[in-house]
Amino acid sequence: MKPIFSLILIVLSLSYSVVFAETNYLTSKELRTKYPSIDDGSTRPENRKILCPFWRLIERSGSLDLLNKSGNTDIIISIANIAKKAREFGCKYIECATVASAVSAGQKTYPHTTKAFSVNLSKLHKARGIAHDCGLTFEKGGTAVSTKRRAQTLTRLKTKSVPQQGTLTLDDLMAVKKQICTEENVNMTAAGSLEVKLIFSFLGGNDRGFIEYSDIERFLHAKMPLTKAIDKI
Repeated sequence: MKPIFSLILIVLSLSYSVVFAETNYLTSKELRTKYPSIDDGSTRPENRKILCPFWRLIERSGSLDLLNKSGNTDIIISIANIAKKAREFGCKYIECATVASAVSAGQKTYPHTTKAFSVNLSKLHKARGIAHDCGLTFEKGGTAVSTKRRAQTLTRLKTKSVPQQGTLTLDDLMAVKKQICTEENVNMTAAGSLEVKLIFSFLGGNDRGFIEYSDIERFLHAKMPLTKAIDKI
């Protein structure tokens, strides 16, 4: 990571550690109540240009609307706001700021992709060192969510889920991810592996040792899962 981003993270940590020290993480029900557009019956469409399911969910919630008042096609958010908004959904501030800084640095290697100290959520495929192929919802080289790929992924996960219970383990998710990588002749990257682990954690997998198939189905469609991590991810 570049020195300038290390300095940013120190400042962010000092600025927000006191503010968020005693703040509880919202439950799934609380988030669905606060943001009805990520609950059942919502007519707000998902933004398929946002490849990360976590950020596609947050964008659909409307949480970023005031940060994109002009309605630009590209959604460019500052690192500080990225971390702040993600924290509301359960991501520890400094960890999310670290990832956002890495994404921003990777995007800056592509001219006109993002602004300084910001992340372009609409072009996450242009984040050198972070972007990865063999996606759960997008095809190799894809720049938007693919209905076909998402359906294929969910079918594979459904097949692996425990009969009657409809539950999945981290190994199940990782096996499907690796299968996609193998079929597309793509090496599994650290970022790709981390994505799977974060999804499992966000859906309460670390708390219970498993997740619900119905929850990952909701999540990959930019709906709030009914069960989420009790603590931070």
